[in-house]
Amino acid sequence: MKSLKTLLTFSAVLVLLGLVVSSGVFYIVPVNEHAVVTRFGKIVNVHSKPGIHMKVPFLDAVVPYPKWVQEHDSMPVDTVLGDKRNVIFDTFLLYSIDDPAVFHTRIRTKETLSRRIDDVVFGAIRVVAGLYNYESLLNEKRDEIIRLTTERVRSHSKDMGIEVIQVAIRNFTLPEQNLQAIYSNMKSERVRIAQGILAEGRAQANRITAEADRKAQELISSALKKNRTLRGEGDKEAQVIISQAMGNAFALYEQMKAVEFFQNGLPKDSVLMVDPNKGLFRYLMRVEDGQGWGD
Repeated sequence: MKSLKTLLTFSAVLVLLGLVVSSGVFYIVPVNEHAVVTRFGKIVNVHSKPGIHMKVPFLDAVVPYPKWVQEHDSMPVDTVLGDKRNVIFDTFLLYSIDDPAVFHTRIRTKETLSRRIDDVVFGAIRVVAGLYNYESLLNEKRDEIIRLTTERVRSHSKDMGIEVIQVAIRNFTLPEQNLQAIYSNMKSERVRIAQGILAEGRAQANRITAEADRKAQELISSALKKNRTLRGEGDKEAQVIISQAMGNAFALYEQMKAVEFFQNGLPKDSVLMVDPNKGLFRYLMRVEDGQGWGD
């Protein structure tokens, strides 16, 4: 009898628990979520700590919101820098929901958050980017631009129930028309540089050719001068030899004619009165002295 009573009590408890669970009296808040409890659209409770909580069945609704860090990818924004140059910024930000009640009241959906946060990001980028020029964006001022943009977005998003952790620039580009202008300028600059290099190469080639021609002319002139010098010396030596030969031949001719005259042209026993140092007699004197043609 006692066992039957115990069994009935246990069964009643199980049925009661089933009714409680099926009616939605209890709900669990996970460790990575917030829970906003509403009744007829109004917030009646907010739970950010994990655990089991109670609500009024059929009247209360539990809306969960994530605690983890989320990423929002903003649409590219076209802005004007301080040097009047247009630049397109592609940004994203990291955020987390730190006030679920405010988020539920003012934002609630991710689509609404995207629209609101994009407006804040676009405005912050336009204000901050207008303080810098394109060169500073490319070089040392990029981190400063990101820091100022993050601070501005964070201060203008406090009423959304989120905490902006970081705004980052994924990349930035120039508008299409600016890119085409830059490409044209780059092409013109490359053509100018190529023409300069070509002109310098031609000038260097002309200098090398001119120097080679000059050296060749110097070598030719030196060779011709040396040839003329050698030829002149040869001609001079030949003239000396010819002159000596002609002189010796003429002296021999005179001697032969003198001998023929004395042998055949004078009668025997002729007496001549002559100057021994002049005329034909000089050859006879030279013969007698051993210096005549007979040597």
